[in-house]
Amino acid sequence: MSLSLHFGRIVKQVRETRGWSQEVLADRAELNRSYVGEVERGTAVPSLSTVAKIARALDLPVSDLLARSEARESAEATS
Repeated sequence: MSLSLHFGRIVKQVRETRGWSQEVLADRAELNRSYVGEVERGTAVPSLSTVAKIARALDLPVSDLLARSEARESAEATS
């Protein structure tokens, strides 16, 4: 699987942990709700600027969000 798919799954996981809808995340990140859905499904590849908006909206450093995505990708590759 691609890193963008893992990134989207991590975004969804963090969003759901907070009890937020896609609309809440989209509003906080100043993005379109349908685009957030595409990112979560891995069908859209966000720019660095968009990754930063999502991380800020989730109150996480960009590095943490990307590290979680990479860790998930590595874990899947070794299983």
